[in-house]
Amino acid sequence: MISKITCRNLSVSFTTGNKKKRIVLDNISAGFQAGKMSIITGPVGTGKTTLLNTLAGLTRPTSGEVMVNDQAISRWTGPHRDRWRRQAGIVFQHDHLVPDLTVLENVMLPLIPLGRTLSACRSQAMDALERVGLLNHAGNPVASLSGGERKKTAMARAIVNQPDFIFADEPTSHLDAQSSRQMMDLLYHHACRNAVVIVAAHGLTLDTLPGPPLCYRLENGVLNLLIS
Repeated sequence: MISKITCRNLSVSFTTGNKKKRIVLDNISAGFQAGKMSIITGPVGTGKTTLLNTLAGLTRPTSGEVMVNDQAISRWTGPHRDRWRRQAGIVFQHDHLVPDLTVLENVMLPLIPLGRTLSACRSQAMDALERVGLLNHAGNPVASLSGGERKKTAMARAIVNQPDFIFADEPTSHLDAQSSRQMMDLLYHHACRNAVVIVAAHGLTLDTLPGPPLCYRLENGVLNLLIS
């Protein structure tokens, strides 16, 4: 079965400090399928991170549904959502690496709940680090990394278990042009292997994207398809 994520009439709103309701996502309906990268662009602060987090099951919608392979994950309780997220790799905007662990240990973290041996987890994590070009940093503390190296570590952690779903929030931030293309090529590789890959970014240009992507623009709470 080819994996897919669908959102139906998806809305997310927050209450601001003056108790007014701020609508971030407004009645969005869209589908994201394996085989192509889906790129969500839009101005800074328009809600791209909120949309990505809602699709990934990290944020509950105010109304509407998120469907993964025709199952409404937005209705699931904690344990069910935890099991679903084991199928997903997430590159957070602010990486969320564990500062007290090494680079290798951070990348191994998603493998621990899967019940694999320590040697298998280590081998798989080393392979992921090699793919992002950080193999020689495996034993380094996270605190010693540059911003770009932290982003690559977060990418390695997201892809380490060959997930069916990858959510990448600003995956090229802090990276030069060559490294940015390397990360986008890596995401494209996973899309070609039938993962659902959704990328949120405000600074990507078409000439930096491998393959023909699905391009969306999020603005004023509304998601529009630009290129398919």
